[in-house]
Amino acid sequence: METSKIFALAATAATVLFATSALAQFGYTLPNADFRWNWGQTDLERRFGHADLEMTGHEAFFDCEFTARFRVTANRTPSDIRAIRDSLATRLDFIYAVSETMYYMEQNREIDWATLDCKRHEAAPTSPEERAERQDQAREKMLRELERRRARERDD
Repeated sequence: METSKIFALAATAATVLFATSALAQFGYTLPNADFRWNWGQTDLERRFGHADLEMTGHEAFFDCEFTARFRVTANRTPSDIRAIRDSLATRLDFIYAVSETMYYMEQNREIDWATLDCKRHEAAPTSPEERAERQDQAREKMLRELERRRARERDD
């Protein structure tokens, strides 16, 4: 194959990878209500065994519980499972990270079952009096901080 064709193929592949990673990072939307996503064995009555991985995570307005059981043939050690849990726990886009990881593991036949159960939490409605009180407290805190900074500048 000619060098120019190889270079053109590499440039095209790099463009596609950049476009898909940018879409994955910025182009997804979450549901508007509670949701549950399943991978592997989706029939909840036919699932067996305890979960190998259990964790909670948060993204946007959702609090999520994630559980997964790996296949015996996946040969996942406890340190492998801990590494997966740690990598998911540190992601700001928790829901996307779980769905991406589980899709990959399902394609490689590494999981028996997995569930991501997310509940949308709404901020408690506040009365005008409570909002005014919070604003007053924030204003007082800001003025204290401003006075503290001025005092520090005078001392320097």
